Amino acid sequence: MRFGFQKTALLAGAAALIVPAGATAQAVNLDSQSGDVRAFQGNVDGAAATFEVTVPASSIMQIDVMTTSDLDPIVTVTDAATGEVIAEDDDGGGDLNSRVRIRGENGRRIMISVDSYDSTWVEAGEAYGGTFDLRLTTSAYTAPVTRVVGYGAREIGTIIGEPHEFIFTAQPGDTLEVALLAEGDLDPYLELKDAEGGSIAYNDDGGEMLNSLLVHTFESGGTYTILASAYGETEGDYTLRIREQRTHSAQLPLQVIGLDDEASGELASEWLENSLLPSSIDYQLSEQAKAAIMAGNGEVTIRMSAVEGDDPDFGGDLDSYIELGFETPLGFAVADSDDDGAGDRDAMLPVNLGLLASYPDMLDMLRIRVKGYSGSMGQYVVKISQGMEARAQGWEQGMEIPPTPAMSVPSN
Repeated sequence: MRFGFQKTALLAGAAALIVPAGATAQAVNLDSQSGDVRAFQGNVDGAAATFEVTVPASSIMQIDVMTTSDLDPIVTVTDAATGEVIAEDDDGGGDLNSRVRIRGENGRRIMISVDSYDSTWVEAGEAYGGTFDLRLTTSAYTAPVTRVVGYGAREIGTIIGEPHEFIFTAQPGDTLEVALLAEGDLDPYLELKDAEGGSIAYNDDGGEMLNSLLVHTFESGGTYTILASAYGETEGDYTLRIREQRTHSAQLPLQVIGLDDEASGELASEWLENSLLPSSIDYQLSEQAKAAIMAGNGEVTIRMSAVEGDDPDFGGDLDSYIELGFETPLGFAVADSDDDGAGDRDAMLPVNLGLLASYPDMLDMLRIRVKGYSGSMGQYVVKISQGMEARAQGWEQGMEIPPTPAMSVPSN
């Protein structure tokens, strides 16, 4: 359906739109005005302001309630014939404004009720309300087409209310990594459903900024549905990407590293659910490293760097973070840490482990923990070099981690 663009403004009289406190609001018929965009003014004065309008067949109507006073509006839309609530919203239009979208189906008549958030708690007879603008925007509705996708897919689209569906076929043991990247005001939301329509995984802000990142390993093969939608009442363009299929190498939670040794791995975000990857990995010193420290070579520098070229759409934007501590019966005890000591987003921790040379039991308990700062994720390389290097110019210990005293050791 095609609509000619016309914008009208109705400045309604007080008798029509301003309802006396305690009175029953009579619905105002908005069909007397026509056009794709219609603007009206209204007032809540101790009771909801109500309107009645027809949503044409094969169309979608966006209803915006924008406060022009201290009013915090709430909009409720019901089916005029049945009284069934179709949609309601408080702040989906930004700030205190409300926004809902209603599909016309085969043509339907709806009731729009605008009230104040204050109405939920004011006492009987107490005054409340304020003025608002009501805007109705009607456009043609085209149902999203279900698309078939596979590894390496890149799809684009625009979400306006309805979720977009993508069909993905998996084999047992396959891992799916799918990113939903926002453009404009869209806050993207991903969900994965099985063949019966049951939800098996979802994600909101697992990627950068508001982007969504969902990682799932399938126990059973079959056909699955990826739903790309908007969180709340946001809308906008998107890009959906499915990462090329890859094999994840097993990564032990505790590994061994020596002096002048280099180790690598990949970390998931601590906020990401159902990931095969760990969010942190611990390293203990090799026997040769402990022997060198006890022999007097205790000054070392621990470096952790992100691997260049990792795909940021799938979390490959690691902000390296090192924690040095001890594995105790009560858990991991942090003695020192570093975020950006090597400059940029790489971590560097110079430390004199010679303080532990006379305490082999503590060297056995010593752990180097690598992770992503603030939920970041990606591939990394960690290395222990002999000698204490100076941290990058301008480096400061993050405020989230208070300065720690020099590492203390028990007395004999």
